[in-house]
Amino acid sequence: MDAPAPCPHGQSPGGRTAAEPTSSAFAETRPGGKQSILYAWEFGANLGHVGAFMPLARALRDQGHEVHWMVTQPAVVGDFLAGAGFTWLAAPSVPEATRPGPPLTYADILLRFGYAEPRALFGLVGGWREAMRLTGARLVLADHAPTALLAARSMGLPVMLFSNGFTAPPRRSPLPNMRPWAPLPEQTISQLDQSALAAVNQVLARYGCAQLPHLADLFDVAEEALVTFPELDHYADRGPARYWGSLPSAGAGRRVTWPAGRTPRLFAYLRPESPHLEAVLAALLALGQSTVLYFPNMPPAMAARFVAPHLSFLDHPADIEQMTREADAAITYASLATTTAFLLAGKPLLMLPGHLEQFLVARRVEEMGAGRLVNPEQPAGDLRGAIADLINNPSWRANARAFAAKYAAFDQRAVIGNLVRRIGEMLDGHGSDPTRELP
Repeated sequence: MDAPAPCPHGQSPGGRTAAEPTSSAFAETRPGGKQSILYAWEFGANLGHVGAFMPLARALRDQGHEVHWMVTQPAVVGDFLAGAGFTWLAAPSVPEATRPGPPLTYADILLRFGYAEPRALFGLVGGWREAMRLTGARLVLADHAPTALLAARSMGLPVMLFSNGFTAPPRRSPLPNMRPWAPLPEQTISQLDQSALAAVNQVLARYGCAQLPHLADLFDVAEEALVTFPELDHYADRGPARYWGSLPSAGAGRRVTWPAGRTPRLFAYLRPESPHLEAVLAALLALGQSTVLYFPNMPPAMAARFVAPHLSFLDHPADIEQMTREADAAITYASLATTTAFLLAGKPLLMLPGHLEQFLVARRVEEMGAGRLVNPEQPAGDLRGAIADLINNPSWRANARAFAAKYAAFDQRAVIGNLVRRIGEMLDGHGSDPTRELP
């Protein structure tokens, strides 16, 4: 679809000409090409998003750029960012609004977080604009941050949509149903789009910007970086796209010693909110396999019920490279980073997703035959048997190894170099070129 005309540079609410969007203290290009980049994270939880971005942030800093962070959970990620020598600001946010049923489309997600009310959305956009002004941002790297896209559009700032797939819906109008196994009337999907689009266009009007014909136009940015693999794209029917591949681990984990127990070895990454949690812990207790479990904030009473020599519970991240090398299978809540790491090592997974984004990842892995999905909306069933089948049935491992073999020559470090190079081009004023081949 055709992108709408750009927003007039430096407009204030009501269309009045305003001062430059960046303050004079920050507006100039830094000596030696050093420039200011704003990483924007609006929706999501825990360390997954900032952890995935951290290797790139370090590389950009090594190139002399200033990387500023706007994060939606500063209390959760603050220690992690401080340990890497970064500072951060809290992203503007509103509490999730109650809507009937689960999210159906990306527009439905937006309506739950401020896009149902133009006045609320205007306040959020204003907060993002001020952060971009104060940091002197010359480029926005948006990670699940649609309101940052809107704010950057209103200021004429270029954006790289830094996405795992889920956060960059296909450019179709209306935005597609994210639950393809449950068909929806076209009118229902269109109404969700129109409701969110109405708020977006009212905000754009207050800044003197062109109206968007379609909600999908919000995602038309200078560069879309799908930092994943086509087999793991949440939107299986995206169509032609350019995938950059996954980034390496942020390196926050520690080496661990395997507990006594039977082999094959298992690695588990669970959270208190993981579905069927007690059932999977009971299964691991009964199996007797040597198992390392990273379980942040595990309730002490729960930990006391599952003490066993073959179960080692960690309160800190494990070295993921060690785990993918030494474990034979993984049990996770289907986080994309951990899932990808084990597949690249040719190891199958049992996945217990807790929300839609994770469920879609798990569904793609199960379609490959490289892992088993435990549906959070259904009874857990025989998890002990499911885990035993995962480690004893060679077909799971064979399919995981097929994925690993396909990408055996893939170099995660090269992805960082490619992204740094492209970001440098964007900072130098080179726009998106959809025909350009990646290095």
